[in-house]
Amino acid sequence: MERDEYKKCHEDELDWSSIEQLHEATLQISNQCFEYKKLCVGVIGIIIAALLKFETSTSWSSISNICAAISFGFWLCDANAYYYQRANRQKINKLVDQIRTRNSNKQEHVSKLENSWTSAFFNRSMSLYFYALTLCFGAVLYEKIA
Repeated sequence: MERDEYKKCHEDELDWSSIEQLHEATLQISNQCFEYKKLCVGVIGIIIAALLKFETSTSWSSISNICAAISFGFWLCDANAYYYQRANRQKINKLVDQIRTRNSNKQEHVSKLENSWTSAFFNRSMSLYFYALTLCFGAVLYEKIA
């Protein structure tokens, strides 16, 4: 089977340019998500060290509450970035689909990505925050039981 030579039209050029820009933005957002996770761990480590060094009567409950608040704040930021990363990928898929439709006789569809705020908050990449919050609440429960 022989394929016809692909000739870009003006709309294709604009769409490819948009795809490149969206791809670059998606990569930057992805990098930002990773930086949120590193920053969260660093801030929690510094806060715990500072509270244990400077406060002699610091309870595990207060340390856990502070760490839970920090984890929750970073989780909000990371979930927001994840949502917009997926939104960019949806736009990229839509543009690729438009290019394919313009350049072929049949309608082809790219796999559709689902995107919602629920999936942004609860996905595997957020497991660091789940783990941190579980440890924080476990420490509070341990202190109350002991």
